Amino acid sequence: MLQRCSRPTRADWPRYGGRGITVCERWHRFENFLDDMGTCPAGLSLDRINNDGNYEPGNCHWATLEQQMSNRRPNGGELHGGAKLTVDDVIAIRTLVRYGMTHRALGSMFGVSHTNVGDIVRYQEWRRLLRRPALGQRVAREHGEREI
Repeated sequence: MLQRCSRPTRADWPRYGGRGITVCERWHRFENFLDDMGTCPAGLSLDRINNDGNYEPGNCHWATLEQQMSNRRPNGGELHGGAKLTVDDVIAIRTLVRYGMTHRALGSMFGVSHTNVGDIVRYQEWRRLLRRPALGQRVAREHGEREI
């Protein structure tokens, strides 16, 4: 929980810390977390009630895998054909490679092959994912805004 919210080199960081999810200061000490949540019951794991909320006492509970699957955030964004990736996913992959993450780790994290990750990083694949803006429209790029 702490590492996926605070370490950009973690494979799961884009879905937690990269989205701004944090762990309350109190839970940085395991004893406090244990006081608030108790020990983990068999077959359950920690789940956030509001998936866009932080790890904190009022937003966490122990849940089954089935309960957690119903609490997932939707995979929004523009999709490329039957692909699993959104534009945000592609940008996250390119960014995390710069932080030193391996293609295999990213492939596992995003549910694509490490070969696809390499193609994404080299801009050889998924270019069609990024919609072409109209002339004069300002667009956000990985390295700032520009007008085309």
